[in-house]
Amino acid sequence: MSDETPTPVLPDADDQPTDVVAPEPAMPPVLSAQPAPAAERVTFTSKFLLPLVVPIGVAATIIFYVLNVSRIFLASQSALAVTYATIITVLILAGGSALAAAPKLRSSSLTLMLGSGFLVLLMGGLISIGAASPKGESGPVQCKPVTSKITIDALNTLKYAFPNGNTVKAGCVDITLTLDGNHTLLFDTPPASNAFPELGATDKSWAGTLAPGDYKFHCTIPGHQAAGMVADLVVTK
Repeated sequence: MSDETPTPVLPDADDQPTDVVAPEPAMPPVLSAQPAPAAERVTFTSKFLLPLVVPIGVAATIIFYVLNVSRIFLASQSALAVTYATIITVLILAGGSALAAAPKLRSSSLTLMLGSGFLVLLMGGLISIGAASPKGESGPVQCKPVTSKITIDALNTLKYAFPNGNTVKAGCVDITLTLDGNHTLLFDTPPASNAFPELGATDKSWAGTLAPGDYKFHCTIPGHQAAGMVADLVVTK
């Protein structure tokens, strides 16, 4: 019996299996191409209607603002007008700053704010319509029916002439002025000056109510009254 230990037999390199394939390096994932956004569709509203409506709306807003603010200014005295102008200017600036600071403001909130501002402005304009209206006194009104008539000639000699006399009866008196040149006729004092406007090339005839009295009148052309173009109309009972 032998004491030698058997030497293990190692497999030869040529005996290794040849069907083992080394793994290939991993490829980065291929990203799929994003689809191009579709072109915005051109519609009648966007191409024709909006370019027409927007300028008209802006112009209408400006007119609305100017009309109502001007009514408020006319209805107030000078000091109050300046105060109103300052308040409105400050409110506009504050509103613009608030909108700029809140770009994500909801459209409903923005609509409510603008609507409230327009409503306040409209109410102020409507309330001040009466106070903003002119308060000029009404002029003389012709009377009817005519009870007396008189003709007065305005001569180039800077004199008034009375073809039928300078006396009429009280009541509704019709005065007709005939012009020989550029002249006028204006009564000096009430009630004749209240009943008759200045007669001249525009108004040559007028009917006004006169009570009994002696009413002086003159020509308003510069220098004519000083030259003696004055006269009296005598009204009797």
